Amino acid sequence: MRITQSMMGDSMMKNLQANYKRLDKYQEQLMTNRRLNRPSDDPVGVASALHYRAEISSTTQFTDNVQDADSFLKYTDEVLGETTQIIQRLSDLAVQGSSDTVPDDARESIASEVEQLYLHLVSLGNSQFKGKYIFNGQRIDQPPYPPDPAQENYELDQGVVQYQVGAGLYVDVNLLGDSVFGKFGEANGMFKVVADMKKALEDDNTNAIASAIPKLQANLEKLTLAQAEAGAKQNRLEFTTSRLEDLNLNYIGLQSKTEDIDMPKVITELKTAESIFQASLDTIARISRPSLLDFLR
Repeated sequence: MRITQSMMGDSMMKNLQANYKRLDKYQEQLMTNRRLNRPSDDPVGVASALHYRAEISSTTQFTDNVQDADSFLKYTDEVLGETTQIIQRLSDLAVQGSSDTVPDDARESIASEVEQLYLHLVSLGNSQFKGKYIFNGQRIDQPPYPPDPAQENYELDQGVVQYQVGAGLYVDVNLLGDSVFGKFGEANGMFKVVADMKKALEDDNTNAIASAIPKLQANLEKLTLAQAEAGAKQNRLEFTTSRLEDLNLNYIGLQSKTEDIDMPKVITELKTAESIFQASLDTIARISRPSLLDFLR
């Protein structure tokens, strides 16, 4: 087979183009600091990188959900703490009001304070977190308690409010209002006990006032259990946060290993590619100096 000058020229130009393409590849990698700039660079690597990106996005969203859930529970705990303080104050007032040595006008003053504390308890029962009622199950857009829950009938939703904190992993964040304030008509329900205590103070009925003391203590115990439940959920979220942070760091590391360049290696490869490309140019110029322009046409 006769090798013509044209064939030699075509071969040299193909080699030159291949060397230039290699040079361009490493220049682009150095500029972008990325090993993968298009699917053709490494189809398997690109698929892995997309998977890691999706996992990072998921774990980031789950972490945001955990933070929202934790904020919900912290707010709930604050409400429970304030409710506990009110019940403790009511217990002190019940002890004072049940004493036979307390004059009638003093009981009137105590009854007035009890009324204000009762109204505050109702407002706490209707507490909202980011515009959502926290004690009415899944009916987060409706207040659970009427203005006077000791007298007005109400029925709370028993639904569970959940946050997704992992793949197929959910955490319940709400406490049911019935477990905190009691059901309507319940003898030891918080609102009924306080309303009955107020009436007993207004009637100067020391026996009825005294009967409120153990009932208030029972409500304090109920609040303690509710706070313990909220605390246990917060502890679970703390562990979940730690796990998600570890997962995210792992995926970020894998993504970087897959997508990012090894800087010293790329610099070395770039210098080699530059040398090869320059050598190709020199070779073409030396071999085909008389007709180089012909090959470039």
